[in-house]
Amino acid sequence: MAVELYSTATEYTSNALTFTRGGPVNVTAVGVYHTTDLGEIPAVTDFTIVQLVNGVASPDGPLAQDGVIDVVALIGPAVGADLALTPGTYQRWVLVQTEGVDTRPGEDIIRKADTITVL
Repeated sequence: MAVELYSTATEYTSNALTFTRGGPVNVTAVGVYHTTDLGEIPAVTDFTIVQLVNGVASPDGPLAQDGVIDVVALIGPAVGADLALTPGTYQRWVLVQTEGVDTRPGEDIIRKADTITVL
């Protein structure tokens, strides 16, 4: 889903997660990464850690959408925002880190989620 934002505005953006194994309780961190280089693939350390909002367990939460589990980032120049972006077209990547199970290691799942155009 393409998103359009203004560089002078501050607003929440989100990407819904679908779990094929495990669930939100297994997630240790989520993050976002934005790049104007469409050929760039980010490393795990490139991501900005943001919020996991569980609208299934807490549908009445202030950032929750009922029945949806989202990676939520506050983007803009305001104090307290997760990050600010200058005008341009960005590829947005999402990171989901999970805990290990028994002797198996956790995962660092990286997905190309959508594009964001900042005006």
